[in-house]
Amino acid sequence: MKRILSSKSFALGMALLMVISILGTSFAPSEKAYAAEPSQAVTATTVSEATYAVTAAILKQGIQTDWQAMALVRSGNKLPASYQTAFESEIKTNKGTYSNVTDYARRVLASTVIGIDATNIAGYNLVEKIYNNDRMNNLGINGVIFSLLALDSGHYSVPAGAQWTTDKLVSQIVSKQNPDGGFTLSTGASDPDITAMTLTALSAHLDNPAVKTAGERAIAWLSQKQQSHGGYGDSSESVSQVIIALASNKVDPTEQRFTKDGHHLIDRLLSFRTADGGFAHTLSGGYNALATEQALQALVAYQLYAKGEGSFYNFPQPVKQPLAVSATVVIEGPQGFIAEGNVQSVSALDALKKLTSDKKIALELTSSSFGDYVSGIQGTKAGLYGGYDGWNYAVSRGGQWIFPSVGMSDFILQGSDRVVVYYGDSETQVVGAVTVAPTKVAAGKSFTVNVQKSSLNWESGKVISVPANAVQVKVGAITVTTDTYGAAVFPAGSNGGVQTLTVTGYSQGKAPSVARYTQRLLVSPVFADQKSISSWATTSVQNAIEKGLMEGIGGSVLNFAPKENITRAQFAALLLRLTNNLPSGATSASSFSDVKSDAWYYGYVLKAKELGILEGVTATTFKPNGIITRQDMAVMITRAFKLQDSDSASTFKDRNSISSYALSSVNVVTESGYMTGFNGAFDPSGAVTREMAAVVAVRLLNIK
Repeated sequence: MKRILSSKSFALGMALLMVISILGTSFAPSEKAYAAEPSQAVTATTVSEATYAVTAAILKQGIQTDWQAMALVRSGNKLPASYQTAFESEIKTNKGTYSNVTDYARRVLASTVIGIDATNIAGYNLVEKIYNNDRMNNLGINGVIFSLLALDSGHYSVPAGAQWTTDKLVSQIVSKQNPDGGFTLSTGASDPDITAMTLTALSAHLDNPAVKTAGERAIAWLSQKQQSHGGYGDSSESVSQVIIALASNKVDPTEQRFTKDGHHLIDRLLSFRTADGGFAHTLSGGYNALATEQALQALVAYQLYAKGEGSFYNFPQPVKQPLAVSATVVIEGPQGFIAEGNVQSVSALDALKKLTSDKKIALELTSSSFGDYVSGIQGTKAGLYGGYDGWNYAVSRGGQWIFPSVGMSDFILQGSDRVVVYYGDSETQVVGAVTVAPTKVAAGKSFTVNVQKSSLNWESGKVISVPANAVQVKVGAITVTTDTYGAAVFPAGSNGGVQTLTVTGYSQGKAPSVARYTQRLLVSPVFADQKSISSWATTSVQNAIEKGLMEGIGGSVLNFAPKENITRAQFAALLLRLTNNLPSGATSASSFSDVKSDAWYYGYVLKAKELGILEGVTATTFKPNGIITRQDMAVMITRAFKLQDSDSASTFKDRNSISSYALSSVNVVTESGYMTGFNGAFDPSGAVTREMAAVVAVRLLNIK
């Protein structure tokens, strides 16, 4: 077989003397190679015995390849835990990066068969490395075949805009069929191995008329080329591959079309058995690892066909393991704020553990039959006020509150979740909504803040919101208590700028009535240089500030500096806020001499470098205050949002001035409308101003 999947074997060296002692020698063949008689009838027992013996032979040698592991699992064997450990360790060592698409395909197949979600193997998404691979055809049709098998094996989802969807892979394979019905690796005469492998890959798509026709022609070609001894040439691997292919297409390898002079494919395969239970490459040879693993796959494929249990590569769908996502955690104590931060976590409890560890806050957990629960934070323990008060949590997702009915360890997070851990009792609620009238608050003018509080009605299961009376609303230096209707009327006199609106419900001697809540409030004029913002950018600047994507430039007065160039550090922060990849409290040491740990952008720069969004200008310098050019902006946006490359020809009149490394990125961001040219030109080397960045940032919010 012409399988091209790895430059080295995946050795584990497993000693299994106990298995050999259990299996014994009752099925061991004689000293010379076992030769099936031409008239021998293939029975389930014959194939079963051969499968049993070859399994023992592989286990005796130790699992050497992922293909052996696949065959063992599909034959009903359980792999040792050391296999999965070594498998994941190898991927970590290589950082999930390999030369050929077939390297990814083999690992996706192996991970899927043992029940690991290949979109998250040791933190690496190998499935994406297949469907967005630009080296798909480097190994001839092999890459396409095994990529299709890999994507189908776990029913993995492929984005419609991917470089290689399953439909594209299928079409590519069908288009390569030779006029005689067979297939070959690249060009030239049809080959039994490649034709068989192609049939196997296409077997999951027989509902496609073109595939069905191509499959029938390929099967006819394989029947025609089968020789009088029942096989193809002198090797056992070709026979194994044809058996796998026919079984996958629900064709009996022992039927009349594949029986020549009384010899069918199973007869021919069994004739290659060796004295130790393995299989030889040729009849005169001894045990051969490649021939043995492929023979086991063929025997298992035949048994699955006979039992009506599907094809060899139709693996059971793996249990999708939850991924760590970026979420915000807020801790609110009984009398004040404790901590807030962004972390990468799977569960709510994991997120809380990471935040408290980053902030060096004492966290006390108590185990119970329902799992761990929070019994104390920063020295404040449950029962502080002598009742049923203690630590609670709620999750804000997409603007709606979730009051989980499970413990924090069992609540699986989604990206952009906001987990609020608060101290309270049965009366403590969360702030459900805050509205301000008028919507545009002017400096020196009166305005009203209306507050709603929310809780879960445990009987109906619905979230109930009511006016939050008697809570404190603070804007700037002014605090107002809400009335019966949840309204706090602020007198004239507020200063302009970006203000923080805070709602609290603290009480002496008892738990808060509401968990603390904050939001931004823009009071016009927001900036002293408001009139300098171009009319086309005014709304975007306000939205970018309100969403917390950008900040003003401080000093004695707050300015936005719309015409100033945005710096590399500012743009790094902007992209991370847009993609919700905010740095956590724990940060590794900087490799850049000009990025100091006390700089506001320290965590942002390191996180952007880690994600591959920005690089240093040299190996040791980042130049945080350097400018961003328009073409570099396009490249960084493409990296941050993982936008698909565009091969479209640029229509800008200055297209020859666009650097080659940026051309595809410029095309994709302009085609998508995230960036635009001016008077038919793109101005690739032009600097990006802060107001330009605000406009692009608001457009990019749609991607989220």
